[in-house]
Amino acid sequence: MISDKQKKEAVEACLREGFEPWRSKVRGKGSAVLEAGRRLKLNRNALTDWCRAQAALASDGKKNFLPNWKLYIAPVPANDNTPVGRRELHDSAYWRTRAHSMEKELAAIEKLLEEVGGIRSLDVPKPEWLLKHGTGKRNRSVLSMLFTDLHMGEVIDPDEIMGLNAFNPAIAERRARRFFQAACEIGPRWAADTKVEGMLLNLGGDLISGDIHEELRITNGLTSHEQVRAVVSILIAGIKLLLKVYRRIHVTSVPGNHARTTFKPTAKLYSKLSYDTLIAQMVADAFAGDARVTFQITPSNDAIIPVLGYTAFLTHGDKMGTGGGQGFAGPLLPIVRGTKKVEAQQARAQRRPDIIMHGHYHHSANPGPVFSNGAFPGYSEYGNGLRASLELPQQWLFLIHETWGVRERAEIKLETPAIPARPASSMPKEMAA
Repeated sequence: MISDKQKKEAVEACLREGFEPWRSKVRGKGSAVLEAGRRLKLNRNALTDWCRAQAALASDGKKNFLPNWKLYIAPVPANDNTPVGRRELHDSAYWRTRAHSMEKELAAIEKLLEEVGGIRSLDVPKPEWLLKHGTGKRNRSVLSMLFTDLHMGEVIDPDEIMGLNAFNPAIAERRARRFFQAACEIGPRWAADTKVEGMLLNLGGDLISGDIHEELRITNGLTSHEQVRAVVSILIAGIKLLLKVYRRIHVTSVPGNHARTTFKPTAKLYSKLSYDTLIAQMVADAFAGDARVTFQITPSNDAIIPVLGYTAFLTHGDKMGTGGGQGFAGPLLPIVRGTKKVEAQQARAQRRPDIIMHGHYHHSANPGPVFSNGAFPGYSEYGNGLRASLELPQQWLFLIHETWGVRERAEIKLETPAIPARPASSMPKEMAA
């Protein structure tokens, strides 16, 4: 049973599409009423009769369903082609009549346009996409950990920086464990509405403190070889923990500057002469028989990772073509300049990255598609000497969705923020009070 509302909406839909309100001048096209009847599969004259019935109600002073029923059924006025006499052209009554009839016609058309356009008395339904939540087929996701600048072996003496931070091999292991635990706890919450394909573990270099500087050789808590063994142990334990939550893990590795085995940086064999590459290869050997863990150990300074149709680019950051920080902006300006150079270089090679990941600057930032990582040591004597801003030790964790790209992201804090203790002083108690 077709309701009166459906009949009215069908006629108005035809009016919007350009059908004549009364009857068409084009042979065979028909009026809006006849076309609406065809669409509603009604008898040829059924809708016309309904419109005339509404007109009868209106003529009796009763409420009808059509607010301006004359526009639906009124006949087309005949074209009066009779020449106007010279006397009528100068007759004011003639022009008053013409003006009055045109005003009535214009008012009727304006009212119809308002009703058809939704300005008056038109119930606009809500779009279906506001009411329904469709997941669709493109609903896969991958979690991504950016693991850089562990600096295993480095020692930060809190007394040298007035108690602002402390770091040593035991603290490094504790913070790394906290990062893996956060990935296992937070990742499934983010991906509860998607199909998780696995975890992407990005080893972005500087996993050890190394001995590239004289002061590091003196103050490190472990030798370089001991640092390598400690990091391998941490990564193996972390990957085993991730496998309890994620069914697949892909590990990508690039070298950093602190892990080089040469006194000065080299252009050739940079990755092959790096402890970072050795660490990744040792971890890969530990999982050689496990098909769930795959490795991408690049002989280059950079790595390109295809993930769910996107292109991720991993580099340590020391070879982005920019120097250190500048003024109050700190390292952010070099980061932006460097990543722009990376984008331009890769775009010329027709592989412009959608996501760029790096470390090196010990500064956590997310300008656009760039993930600039913090560092496990946190605030150090070097940063204190630069009067750099304090930043908690933190690492990036984010979710890549097949449809939405990087959908969730978080800077995982590796230490609970706390107010540092007041530095020890030998000031006499009476003077300090």
